[in-house]
Amino acid sequence: MERKAIVALILAGLALSACVSQEEMAARRQMAQANREKQCASFGYRLGTPDYSKCLESLYLQDQQLAVAEEANRQARLHEFGQRLQQAGAAMQSANPPMVHCTTMPNGIGGTNTTCQ
Repeated sequence: MERKAIVALILAGLALSACVSQEEMAARRQMAQANREKQCASFGYRLGTPDYSKCLESLYLQDQQLAVAEEANRQARLHEFGQRLQQAGAAMQSANPPMVHCTTMPNGIGGTNTTCQ
């Protein structure tokens, strides 16, 4: 029972650490867009030109590809973490086998019956 509580607390902590408010997400998007605009301007592209728009699009697509790769890595780490938790649980189970209680009662004909649970 105690192991289940520990695992539940760990998983709850992971879930809560992944929470981000809508405002924070909007701020991150605005910051990323501002950085792309600065980068395109530093390359010499002028605001409002087709080359500037193409630069922004290219940098946006790069950011999206990076985000996809980072999410795939995060998912792989979570999967590995889950597998390690299962392995740890199995190791704990084998190190602490369940208790077996046996009861022996006379059967009335000179012998005994033993029941284990």
